Amino acid sequence: MSKYQQTIETCNRVCPYCHNSYQVENAECLETTRIEECEECGKKYHAYEMITVDHYAEPDCELNDQEHQWEPIQLSNDSFYDFCSICGKIRPGKPIKGYLKNV
Repeated sequence: MSKYQQTIETCNRVCPYCHNSYQVENAECLETTRIEECEECGKKYHAYEMITVDHYAEPDCELNDQEHQWEPIQLSNDSFYDFCSICGKIRPGKPIKGYLKNV
């Protein structure tokens, strides 16, 4: 195992030797390896970015002409709201105080 380890940071580049941190400009974000020199300690290191894309998909009952399946969910303030168990939407309206206590 080496004395110095690869550094990974989502917002800044961090020197693997002295841990000096600086923000990478958007124009510098290339998926190629290059040699950079730390402005703080003067040591050289290999620098590169890995650009990733996250894909999200969210269900929606209304888009599929389906009825919501409302279920009461207790919140931390002891009130209840109706949430759809299919798409996760909340039923518009005021919270239902003590909903399950009366059932």
